[in-house]
Amino acid sequence: MDDIQHKQLSFSLDHVFFDGLLDKLGDHLQKALIAISSDNYKDRCAQSCQHQLVLIIYGGKVYSDFDEQAHYEDAMAVYNGKVLALGPLDEVRHCVYQMGFMATYYRLKSSEVVTPGFIEPHCHLVTSAVLQQLFHFGPFGFDGRTDKFMTDYNMSYVLRSVVYLDKALQDTQWLLGYGLFSSLLMSDDVLDTHDVHNSLQTLSISRPVVIFDAQQPLAFANRAALEQLYKYLVLNQVGLLKSKQDFFTTIAEQGGLKCEQLLWILEVLPVRQFQQLSTALIQNIDDVLTHAKNQGITHLGYVDSHPVALSLLSAYSQQQPKVNLINATTTWINASCKCGFELGLTDTSKSIIDNSIALNIGYLGFDWVQSYHGVQTLQLCQSLFNQGVNVCLQSGFPLLPLSPLKTAQQATSKEMEYAPLDKKRCLTRLQSLKSISSAAASHLKISPQAGHLFVGGQANYLVLSNDPLQCSDVEMRHIQVKHSSVS
Repeated sequence: MDDIQHKQLSFSLDHVFFDGLLDKLGDHLQKALIAISSDNYKDRCAQSCQHQLVLIIYGGKVYSDFDEQAHYEDAMAVYNGKVLALGPLDEVRHCVYQMGFMATYYRLKSSEVVTPGFIEPHCHLVTSAVLQQLFHFGPFGFDGRTDKFMTDYNMSYVLRSVVYLDKALQDTQWLLGYGLFSSLLMSDDVLDTHDVHNSLQTLSISRPVVIFDAQQPLAFANRAALEQLYKYLVLNQVGLLKSKQDFFTTIAEQGGLKCEQLLWILEVLPVRQFQQLSTALIQNIDDVLTHAKNQGITHLGYVDSHPVALSLLSAYSQQQPKVNLINATTTWINASCKCGFELGLTDTSKSIIDNSIALNIGYLGFDWVQSYHGVQTLQLCQSLFNQGVNVCLQSGFPLLPLSPLKTAQQATSKEMEYAPLDKKRCLTRLQSLKSISSAAASHLKISPQAGHLFVGGQANYLVLSNDPLQCSDVEMRHIQVKHSSVS
């Protein structure tokens, strides 16, 4: 149980640092809270002119839902964002023409299938949009969206990246990064976070550099950044520092800036950098949701509660969101159940809704093996299923790629990126697909309008390049979202 408690210790996006960051950005939001542009207006007009014809999709499996068993039909008719008919092609065609509609057809390729849209149940949307403007120092590329794990992720890569990025920035900008998985950097040369901190000091870069860790409230700062921080502390008489050397020694002994010390960073960042972050925020929210739609997400549960975040989302909601946004916080209740304590959740009111739970299984597999010292936690997931708990999966964005399908694949396959799992302890294909569709809809209390396809319901559906229930493990890793319809 102690191992499970350890797993829950992470750099939560609920941390006071992110509240402070949003407070600072709130001072510069006038330009971000912009009116709907003419392009957005044109987009909405174009959308209002669509769906004049019924679309009939046929020629393969149309999965209507993933529940205790998978249900599928031969064809589906869609009109004006609603499912008009489901069933055999002849019956669907007859239903359409009997209603007096004209139809256009899409024949599925031999490997393609239709499924309900995927649902991301837990996302700090605005904070994620802020972090997307920083550089991602995890093993997924600078924007954190690459779904291929970097096999040569090590301290040398991090240092090379800092040197490379330093050359691309303006002189007055700080180099800001996040998502550094320090636990994956451990080697003969890097034994702990102290070595990560010391390695960063070896770079002869005059620009302040700050990189936030992915798994704990810790920031690695180079000497230029620490110099700026020390000046601020002295000027404002913060702390009981005897000398600059004492300060540098303290940070080195800690292995970086920790916990509330992160707030110091917000006091010394250039005003222009805050202005840049705030000006681009609404566009970045839109970019995140565009990416989400491309990954097959039709509904996203946001857990933002900061006033600045809510004002941004209110402004953005006027711009025809790319996916359906669900305020997940409105369904939280102050209740707990046995499964919450089994998983070591310290705040069950935010993780458990009635008898439902959203889990981040850890894209890498590292969290599920290394942190538990061999205890296969997916076996705990199976026990939750056996208890009748509604289990859904979240991606762990922005520290991990935003991809429900990839998350489901990781939960079903022993071929996790970092630490392979015993196949018998994985989820079944059906369980994993349910966890990113109908189970996630139940978790957000938006079922059956989401996570299912039924006559009269919203046509939130996907066309996938392969059948996730029938293909091999290798093929499942390469399934693509060919089309995503959000209604």
